[in-house]
Amino acid sequence: MKTTSHTWMAVCASGMTAMATFTASADQPATAVRPEKHYTGTVVSVDPKEHTLNAKWFLFSRKFSLGDNCAYVLLDQPAGAIGDLRPGEKVTINYQDASGVLVADRVTQEPMRSEGMVTAINPGNHTITVHVSGMSKIFQIPDNCAVVLRDDKSGTLADIQVGNHVTVTYETPQDKPTARQIAQTSATFTGTLTAIDLGERTVKAKTLFDTKKFDLADNCAIVINGKADGRLSDLRPNDELVFSYDEVDGINVVNRIASTKTAPQAVTAKQ
Repeated sequence: MKTTSHTWMAVCASGMTAMATFTASADQPATAVRPEKHYTGTVVSVDPKEHTLNAKWFLFSRKFSLGDNCAYVLLDQPAGAIGDLRPGEKVTINYQDASGVLVADRVTQEPMRSEGMVTAINPGNHTITVHVSGMSKIFQIPDNCAVVLRDDKSGTLADIQVGNHVTVTYETPQDKPTARQIAQTSATFTGTLTAIDLGERTVKAKTLFDTKKFDLADNCAIVINGKADGRLSDLRPNDELVFSYDEVDGINVVNRIASTKTAPQAVTAKQ
């Protein structure tokens, strides 16, 4: 008899526990797990107050609601905030589609970079022209544009010269390429030209204590009278020259050669 009573009490307790669990679950809002999606485009506008972001890719645009826990990863700020976003940045947005409402939980800035030779600098118009893959690209230079030199040293626009090989990190506010950073990281060597091999496209130069051999890059700029349209045959032994080069596995690859005795550099150059 006692065994039957204990069994009945256990069954009742189990039923009450199940009912309490069901009631507690019913009181909590259901959270549907939706597949994560990705969208890459350019920021058109951002509203920190409304927590919204508009982005576009070519002619198609989308509006995203930025979640309370949305993470912002920028090029110079791994832990950014919504206020750090600005029009013209290329971003990848992780989001969920909640019945047509696009809820973003992560916004990651993607770098846009162009590498090439500087063919013109116009300080008055705040522009720099770079020859990239057979075409010229003009970039606006804002006052806060960073200039990075070798060994991550900070520089100024005056450190960038026609013929330099540069990497431009840029954005496109109002569809205008705008430089945010210009990197010119080549080493320099100033010396007297001692040998030229037109067939092998190599040159040698020396200082009082050092001699270097340089292999000319395909796009090596030879600057004569401020213009980067010179040829290797225009150089003469005993010329005093400045070489901008990168060392690649022990080989000095030169991308710019300029005379130390030229007149003040012009701001444009033929390509």
